[in-house]
Amino acid sequence: MPPRRLAGRPHVASPPAACYAARLMARACEICGKQRSVGHNVSHANNKTKRLWRPNLQQVHVTVGGNGKRLLVCTRCVRSGRVLKAAPRRHAATG
Repeated sequence: MPPRRLAGRPHVASPPAACYAARLMARACEICGKQRSVGHNVSHANNKTKRLWRPNLQQVHVTVGGNGKRLLVCTRCVRSGRVLKAAPRRHAATG
C-alpha cells in the first residue's frame, strides 16, 4: 500500500542521512561535551519565561598528536588542565 498523501501537497521523501553529516555541530565543549542548559527567568511576580545558560567556550590552540589545532573548549577544562595549550609561535626576526 503506497503512503497516504494529503490533498494538494506533493510527497517529499526524507533527505539522505549524508546531508545531516554536513551540518555544523552545536556549540559544545570538545573535551567534556558541556552544552547549553535550559531553564526559566522568574520575575518577582513569579512569571516564568524560557531562557538559556550557555557555557563559556573559548577557541584554544591545542597540540594534538604533535600538530596544532584549534578547539572550542569551556573555561572549566582550560582551568583544570584538561587541555594542554600549544606553545605560542615565535616569528623569525626580520632584518
